[in-house]
Amino acid sequence: MSMTEMRLFSRRNEVTLRNGQVYKQTKDPRSAALEASILRELHEKGVPVPALLDCQGALLVMEYLPGEPLPDVIECGAYDPGALAQALCTWFAAFYAAMPPGALRGDVNGRNFLCRGGEIYGVDFEERCFGPRAQDAGRLAAFIETYKTRDSCRQAALAQAFTRCFAAQFGCSVEEIFAAREAELEAMRERRGGSHMG
Repeated sequence: MSMTEMRLFSRRNEVTLRNGQVYKQTKDPRSAALEASILRELHEKGVPVPALLDCQGALLVMEYLPGEPLPDVIECGAYDPGALAQALCTWFAAFYAAMPPGALRGDVNGRNFLCRGGEIYGVDFEERCFGPRAQDAGRLAAFIETYKTRDSCRQAALAQAFTRCFAAQFGCSVEEIFAAREAELEAMRERRGGSHMG
């Protein structure tokens, strides 16, 4: 790998930063085509996401957005829980307004959210799913709570602020979000063999 190339974090794909652009080699051309379609739709409607530059087969080329992944921001601890919760809800509002009724973000792994200048950007759109919005909120709250950091109190405050903000903004009940959070925590325990780490 040359000095102008850097591998970026991804569990499923080979993602490389090369000459100021992100190259994402997926395993399936259909997955790449779906992500390209979603990115175009979101970008055209002003949702903060990277611009799609090219899609050929299973390869996507996208704009590089410098920023801190949400888990890194949480680990650092230098954030205001209320302001970050509101920024996340602002991103979800733009996303839901741009998508068909009932569409969810779906993959709410914290690494799919970048914090950049007080604004949230979404990345990684390999799936399109539908359901109650409380599912997005509950899943993200679960991810927020399970990252390993030195300041679990601040994490809990962020998860609570996000839950309250999301419920108020999108007409979900806190109970619905809490139920979705519990379901995600249980799914995490099963995926991680009983471990509760982020």
